[in-house]
Amino acid sequence: MGLLGEFGELLLPRRCAGCGRENVSLCTRCLQLLGGIPRAMEPRYGTIPIVGVCEYNSQISKMVVGFKDEGRRDILDPLALALTRSIVAALDLIGYSGGAIRLFPAPSSDRARRRRGGSHTATLAERAKELSPELPLEVHDVLAAKRSRDQVGLGAIERAENAQRTQYLDRRRIAEISEPRAVSGTVCASADVLIDDFSTTGATLAESARLLASVQIRPAVGAVLGLGRGGTRFVSPFTV
Repeated sequence: MGLLGEFGELLLPRRCAGCGRENVSLCTRCLQLLGGIPRAMEPRYGTIPIVGVCEYNSQISKMVVGFKDEGRRDILDPLALALTRSIVAALDLIGYSGGAIRLFPAPSSDRARRRRGGSHTATLAERAKELSPELPLEVHDVLAAKRSRDQVGLGAIERAENAQRTQYLDRRRIAEISEPRAVSGTVCASADVLIDDFSTTGATLAESARLLASVQIRPAVGAVLGLGRGGTRFVSPFTV
């Protein structure tokens, strides 16, 4: 760290992105929140299971808000590593046996992308890919969103109504997705996974899945950081 950076930290000490404790990006307790046993939720809306590694709570919410809206890039790696664990658990859940793993990040509105300098879910997915070179991950940021109300604080029905018809496909990027390659006369399968930061009822990912299905892309599972209590039930925890 240079002198300017050190001087800046003296004026504005770094605080834990989860609880606000001084002089640390994430304290041990908040970091442990990202290391839970993966769980799969059967969502209230949509038909695919959604896997997460922590429970949605105020500390996890503060971490993600700090990352996406307050420029806390110092916590990108812990968040991306937690997402990677969800992805691996999701692949285990659907019986992945090989082939490309295509990640489809949930969309941000054009306004949010401009304010944040891009899509935070795509950034998390790209970093998860970089941190997992042994996995054949591909990130396809093809979903975009129209301006709508934030999902935070909405009930289950309101979440579903808010998510309906608020997304659209970037047709140019869709056209750039390559078809599964044939090897020795056999077409390699791909595992398609939806990516988001949180899921409570599954409404946002259900809308993403509906749009992707219109272009013959059918995600089998979703992977997120945190799961809320809006699903119909949780599958028994499993360790990955």
